[in-house]
Amino acid sequence: MKNAYNHTFRIIAAIGLTVIINIAARYAFVRIDLTAEKRFTLAPVTHKLMNNLTDELDATVFLAGNLNSGFTHLAQNTIETLDELNIYAAHGIRIKTIDVASLTQAEGKELTQQLEQSNLAGVPVFETAEDGRKTRSIVYPYVLLQYADRQIFVNLLENLPGLSGDENLNRSIENLEYNLTDGIRRLTETQHPRIAFIEGHGELSELDVVEATDALSEYFNVDRGAIARDASVLDPYKVIIVAKPADKFTETEKYIIDQYFMRGGKILWLVDAVTMTLDSLRNSSSTLGLLADFNIDDMLFRYGIRVNPEVIEDAQCAMIPISVAQTGQQPRIVPMPWRFSPLLSANRLSPVTRNINAVKGDFASYIDTVGENLDIKRTVLLRTSAYTKVNATPVFATLATIHQQPVREEFNRHDLPVAVLQEGIFPSVFTNRHMPAGITNSQQQLSQSRPTQMIVVADGDIIRNDVRFRDTEQPRIIPLGYDEMSKQTFGNKDFIVNAVQYLADDAGWMNLRNRNFALRLLDKQAIADGTTQWKIIAIVIPLSLITIIGVAFVIIRRHKYGKYANRIQ
Repeated sequence: MKNAYNHTFRIIAAIGLTVIINIAARYAFVRIDLTAEKRFTLAPVTHKLMNNLTDELDATVFLAGNLNSGFTHLAQNTIETLDELNIYAAHGIRIKTIDVASLTQAEGKELTQQLEQSNLAGVPVFETAEDGRKTRSIVYPYVLLQYADRQIFVNLLENLPGLSGDENLNRSIENLEYNLTDGIRRLTETQHPRIAFIEGHGELSELDVVEATDALSEYFNVDRGAIARDASVLDPYKVIIVAKPADKFTETEKYIIDQYFMRGGKILWLVDAVTMTLDSLRNSSSTLGLLADFNIDDMLFRYGIRVNPEVIEDAQCAMIPISVAQTGQQPRIVPMPWRFSPLLSANRLSPVTRNINAVKGDFASYIDTVGENLDIKRTVLLRTSAYTKVNATPVFATLATIHQQPVREEFNRHDLPVAVLQEGIFPSVFTNRHMPAGITNSQQQLSQSRPTQMIVVADGDIIRNDVRFRDTEQPRIIPLGYDEMSKQTFGNKDFIVNAVQYLADDAGWMNLRNRNFALRLLDKQAIADGTTQWKIIAIVIPLSLITIIGVAFVIIRRHKYGKYANRIQ
């Protein structure tokens, strides 16, 4: 009787516990991510973004159909990430996949036109089949996000030259949360933060930075203007950009910039320490670079930066077109390495430069950090290669050096910083100095900054796009970072956009770019060398185990029940 009572009590207790757990589950949402890299754990800022959606979101994934294993893995992770976002979305996400190959001709043409409007296209994939045949297919690694009356295409594929297909696909998976939430933010934000290009000192013209301006305008309201004497003129802006000044800053302008920085403003400096341009070589075979003086060296030095008045040459460089035809022959243009246009390596550990291509510079200088007692953190974003030469001013550059073999002993510098991020608390350059006369709308003068950030780039041309037919009614803009010789696009535009986004990022969105998933690949060479061995292991061992278990089962059965059979007989 007592055993029956205990049994009944256990059943009732189990039922009651189950009911309590189900009721609690309605009010307490719990998910446990058991993966080592927390692949399925979304950032708190992502939770907040999805919870704040006021309407349903539509996500159409075009990465579908007959895909290879790598793109299939990317497609699966895309769906999984969208499913995770859907869990936290206030009004849900409708997810669907479309195999572009199954579309009608009219539907395919409409999709192609939509992609072209977003500067996107199908990505060709070349593969070798097991029988040696070469195959070519087109994939569409894009997601179309639609929210309210707006829509945007999101590019899922990170394609860095020099990396294998598997590495690029792994980086694409790492960036899925950032890329998808970046698209959702661009769809849902009704008011963009404001940034400004500073004018009045011979900075790059609007035409020279039109590519960067267009890219930044997807995230910010971009203004241009001079500082004048109003101390509050910079207050509305999250970030100001000083893009290759050519004339001196006045003490008044320096004070206004300094106090803007002291109050927590962010600055992107792109400055040349030596006045040299590639345009000067279009009408001459040589150019002379002289020391530049913009009256901001004391500011940068106070903030912990010295831009050295020297120009670097780098063995890792871009090409320029050179005529190699003899006198009287037909013109023959060939690309030749121009060591004054270094291809700067990006820091793979910083969210500003992670997963971007090399950045092309022109007559770049390099940076020294000073003031070791400053309460700031420094991160080198761009650096030179292992073979770099430093030229002191005055610098004489001539096209004749293209035909000369570089002397290895002269390229004895390496990894010189060209772009540096500084974060922390900075001293004012006007500490123990009076405010310049004539400034209006002044506030209390600060001698130490609030926690803030700045990025200094020792090459103003990094943000400049080339312009053809500048003085005509229809100037031709060359995409920022595009190299007409190699037909590849360097990471200049990505660097500028990421730099400004990082400086303006108060919520921590850019940290999503630093997610890192270990790439666990099979050793294809080992597999190829030991194919027969592994096939034997994969077939013989399982069959042998089954046979051994079967024989053992029969022996145990006979041993166990054999004595009963003998008794019956």
